[in-house]
Amino acid sequence: MRRSPFLRALLALLALTLIATSCGGRDEKSDSGTKTTNGGGSGDDGGDGGDGGGMIDTSECPDNGTDGISGDTITLASSFPQSGLTAAFAQISKGYNAYFAKVNAEGGVEIAGKKYKIEVKDKDDEYNASKTVQNINELAGTDGSKAFAVFNVVGTANNIAIREALGENCVPNVFAATGSPAWGNPDYPWLIGSTLAPYSLEAKAFADYLAKEKPDATVAMLVQDDDFGKAYEEAFKLATEGTDIKVVKVATYPTGAGDVGAQITSLAATKADAFFSGGTLLACPNSLEKAKASGWAPITFVSGTCISKTLMGLAGMNADGVLAASNIMDPTNPEFANHPLMAEYRETLKEFGAADVDPDNGIVAYGYTQAAVLVEVLKTLDTLDRVSLMEAMHNIDDISGVGMLIDGVKVHTDADDPFLAENLQLARYDGAGAHFVNVGEVLDFEGQTSKFTPKDLIMG
Repeated sequence: MRRSPFLRALLALLALTLIATSCGGRDEKSDSGTKTTNGGGSGDDGGDGGDGGGMIDTSECPDNGTDGISGDTITLASSFPQSGLTAAFAQISKGYNAYFAKVNAEGGVEIAGKKYKIEVKDKDDEYNASKTVQNINELAGTDGSKAFAVFNVVGTANNIAIREALGENCVPNVFAATGSPAWGNPDYPWLIGSTLAPYSLEAKAFADYLAKEKPDATVAMLVQDDDFGKAYEEAFKLATEGTDIKVVKVATYPTGAGDVGAQITSLAATKADAFFSGGTLLACPNSLEKAKASGWAPITFVSGTCISKTLMGLAGMNADGVLAASNIMDPTNPEFANHPLMAEYRETLKEFGAADVDPDNGIVAYGYTQAAVLVEVLKTLDTLDRVSLMEAMHNIDDISGVGMLIDGVKVHTDADDPFLAENLQLARYDGAGAHFVNVGEVLDFEGQTSKFTPKDLIMG
């Protein structure tokens, strides 16, 4: 059955699924945190900020700590795909823009006794890192004078492309939209990730599940042929060292490919007890379809980049029973229908969201949550300047109960641990109901990302 035209038409929608990869897939998290130093060149001295007495070395920072603040408005800059096959990533901004609009309508966020409104200026980079650089240079300024901070840039390669210059200008780059462990690289303290769980922790969660349910499991893995796939493979193998769980075969597919039938045929031939589908975009539902068609019925885990309603909807009953891990409520899960945070989320989108916003889209819920966490961090500042923001981002004291965070999930960072998302929960897909159902308790990996992540993935 040739479905090429149909699949091509779906690609833009399928990008919704990358709520955890948000960058074509890669992972990175810090191994030693942002405990010292001058990331990518310096720290932030900005205005009233520190002078090297905090975690971030500001000795080489220009005097620009309050740039991007005009009157009662804080300007943020962002770059993400808004056209082409990955245009659906723009749905992230619909979530955070609605949240910020609500905060602004209420007078703004109160920081050190004064209320400020938040404005985000963005441009389309078509998921092209070189265009990301151009966009951020334009929106934030080559000297960092036009925006207070860079916020929620989508893509690992995209964030890596801008981290050096932003670090040298002491401009915060916060809530990088990818689960890459590289955001824990201590050489770049001006860059920090979001509530997307590190890919290595997803791998650890599945390894722990198998240790309980099938301690002698044989495992077949499908991974993308890039850093995204490398993160899953290396982290899973590390998590299973010293156990009786054995990886019997790893098949890779080219980045962006949708048809992984040949790889699944090869993996199914192993008759492995478990299948780790590290596929994203069309490769994910295709892998589940092909596995089902082959008669192979292993315990299956899918990447967090596959859990949008669009991709799981394409998989349909082929996805029934598969496991995934997340820390944000699935808007389609009836278990959360009457949750106060869900009610607030839907009301906010209804009143302040774009006309075409889809509240059932997990990517929208992700963006909404990033805005909520940022606002909570801003509230803690004694001084509104860049270094104060980055120091606060590296000292988040257990934020919970905001945005769409699952009950029991806490956002925490400290000098030795720059990872915001080390709590997550397993969920199992109900094919008939077309939603995920949470499984077990919230998994607490607080402070352990570096332990479960090969060092080269963090220092990338």
